[in-house]
Amino acid sequence: MAKNLVIVESPAKAKTIQGYLGKDFAVIATVGHLIDLPTSKLGVDIENGYEMLYTTIKGKDKVIKDIKKAVKTTSGTVYLAQDPDREGESIAWQVIQICELSKKPELVKRAVFHEITKAAVNEAISATRDVDDSLVEAQQSRRVLDRLVGYPLSQLLWKKIQFGLSAGRVQSAALRLLVEREEEIRAFVPTPYMTFSVLYTRSNVVFNLVDGRGSMVKADPEAGKLLDEQLRETKEHEVIDYKKKTVTSSPPPPLVTSTMQQAANKTFGFTAKMTMKIAQELYQGIDVKEKGGRIGLISYMRTDSVNMSEQAIASMRDLIVSKYGKEYLSESVRRYKTKSRVAQEAHEAIRPTHVELTPESVKQYLTPQQYKLYALIWRRAVATQMKPQLLEEEHLKTLPVAGQARENLEKKKWVFEAVSQRELFAGYRLLKHAGEKEIIPLPQGAVGSKLTVRKITSEELMTIPKARYNDASLVKEMEKLGIGRPSTYASIIATLMTRNYVVRELKFLIPTEIGMLVCNFLKKHFFKIVDYAFTAEMEKELDDIANAKLTKKKMIDSFYPHFAKEIEEKNKSIQKEELTSLGETDKECRKCQTKMHLKIGPWGKYYLCPNDSCKNKEPFVDMEKYHVPDEVEKEGYILKKGRFGIFWAHPGYPEVKKTLPVMLKEVCPDCGAHLVERRGKTGRPFIGCSGYPHCKYIKSRFVRKGKATTKKAAVTKKTSVKRGAAKKTSSARKTKRAK
Repeated sequence: MAKNLVIVESPAKAKTIQGYLGKDFAVIATVGHLIDLPTSKLGVDIENGYEMLYTTIKGKDKVIKDIKKAVKTTSGTVYLAQDPDREGESIAWQVIQICELSKKPELVKRAVFHEITKAAVNEAISATRDVDDSLVEAQQSRRVLDRLVGYPLSQLLWKKIQFGLSAGRVQSAALRLLVEREEEIRAFVPTPYMTFSVLYTRSNVVFNLVDGRGSMVKADPEAGKLLDEQLRETKEHEVIDYKKKTVTSSPPPPLVTSTMQQAANKTFGFTAKMTMKIAQELYQGIDVKEKGGRIGLISYMRTDSVNMSEQAIASMRDLIVSKYGKEYLSESVRRYKTKSRVAQEAHEAIRPTHVELTPESVKQYLTPQQYKLYALIWRRAVATQMKPQLLEEEHLKTLPVAGQARENLEKKKWVFEAVSQRELFAGYRLLKHAGEKEIIPLPQGAVGSKLTVRKITSEELMTIPKARYNDASLVKEMEKLGIGRPSTYASIIATLMTRNYVVRELKFLIPTEIGMLVCNFLKKHFFKIVDYAFTAEMEKELDDIANAKLTKKKMIDSFYPHFAKEIEEKNKSIQKEELTSLGETDKECRKCQTKMHLKIGPWGKYYLCPNDSCKNKEPFVDMEKYHVPDEVEKEGYILKKGRFGIFWAHPGYPEVKKTLPVMLKEVCPDCGAHLVERRGKTGRPFIGCSGYPHCKYIKSRFVRKGKATTKKAAVTKKTSVKRGAAKKTSSARKTKRAK
């Protein structure tokens, strides 16, 4: 029987810590929270200071029984070693309540560490504290606030729109960001413009026409065509300005939760949820042979602080000298200031716990995803103590020698400009270098010298709207506005997708019709809930509770009574029909010939027959881009919607199992057959030829900066023959082995 008991929240974490503490300690896990608010009722005693009416989480009975037994049989100290944030503090408090440890306070200690290493764990065990009641109250306040907002709002949505919908204090503000960007994209009207560039003889550097701020000129098409004619008349340009300077590029701060999610999404395409899952695995422990077993590779991954411990900085500086040389070490210790005025989750940035374990040295013990994220964290942390990158930068500006073109450009302060960079010293960029980039030199010439024009290029383009949000840009915007906290970003996005308010197309987050309906409903009737400033202010007040500057009751009293009254009023005044009905249409019901109404539900728009004796439903599809085959018209096929999308069904469906695919009007450039929308094995949408497998034309769909573009990936006959031959050879080898 172990003398002491350590209780953590994760089995993986328990396994790692057990290896550090030895036989005198038993380490068990709560596997997350043990108790929570009930799912089927409000669970908050409003009349009694907003007390939480806890119930045991489903499936946790055995865990609780095992913890009680372990506490009862422990003769020594019970160490509560949950994560160093509000959620961890709350779980520690839950263990005290369930096991009635408040009756024996001398036996209970709170052990806090920000990295799972032997030194950190042993230090935490020797330097314990009591459970922080203010942090517990802050967590409970957030939970109560979210319930008081989400529960009645969700019930209202069920009643007025559709069962199963939900609204939340933070998720609704995040949904508003996505919806407003989508509305902006849909309302965007493209406008034409022209750009200009020039190439000179004896140089391959492109000079672009820029304005006084160095931004590429977007000329009005009418004026642009006149300028194009004028530019082509001049065959020589004059160098009007030349500058050479040395610029430095300093290393960015170490990663925190939000920047880790952004960097992982931009670099590897990881979603926020995936990034946090991988980071959790690295934090809780990986079996590394060089260290004799399981160790945590990174410090705590839920943090908004960019500080690093003096010991960690010293280790990094020693590594830089030994691995890369003293010339790469920054002259003094570089420290960063946390920009967030409410940074509080943990006291350090995300960094490697054993900096000597380079990504390459532990690659064999990690999955490909773990390796990528660990390498990102390791490099960002180590780079902070390296010297800046030094670059030699050249700027060259030119104008036509004379004529109307020069007069017009000088009047508008436009010039042709090119910039060239050459690396003088790699500095911290040494960690990312995969080979030197080819430097294209600028054409040689002093100010006043002439350059012969080889080619003038003008291009007519159309403006495009802002890009839709992806995980990285949404997290960045939420952090900027103060919506949520680092530990909640991934769950916010996951909740929006689970509720079908948002879908992910490739890397972009796109609000659905029902998501837009719910958002606009909240904006109209409960604007405060989706107000960014209000949401940020609530986060600040929760921080004040954590710092013992405010109480839960006082915070909720300032908001809830008025909100509850609003809910009651809207429940009486809002009619369901005004939210879900989009009006009568010209489409006739195929069963009773009544004019159908266009409605909206959880899965988007649909037609509904208003005739009470009919109530026929049909999917709403914009048929403008789709081809209607003759067979559909002749036999009266009906458009249906299933889990794999829309399809034409025989009038006798489902008794008659005859169906036809819905094809696009666009035809295959290889064989002339109509194209069809499909999804690959991973769920990724693409457009393929309806003549498959005879024709293997594929047209991938992806969105860039809010503009849909296409990418052709045709499989040639030659490739097909080679693949077939390879399969045949492989089959022949297997037959030969069998013989």
